[in-house]
Amino acid sequence: MKSIVVAVVALAALVAIAAAAGGSAEAESAAACNPSQLTPCAGPTLFGGPVPPACCGALRAQMGCLCGYARSPNYGAYIHSPNARRLFDVCRIPMPRCA
Repeated sequence: MKSIVVAVVALAALVAIAAAAGGSAEAESAAACNPSQLTPCAGPTLFGGPVPPACCGALRAQMGCLCGYARSPNYGAYIHSPNARRLFDVCRIPMPRCA
């Protein structure tokens, strides 16, 4: 149970990093970044399976944070995982390109 909670938090952070914009937009977004909002994406990111609509909504809400999460040593591996890429495809959200 504890490992699932840790994985969910890590996944949330990863998703937020991938969507962040560069420069001042990233700094402005940082105030609203909250990796725990990506909890609905944890299961599909870690284990595959169906992507709930709540995950897609959370990804859209955290788009400005994702690149920051991707750069994080704690969350980067989750953002760059094949399952995370699948989330973007299923949710019809472009995979962020982080500088």
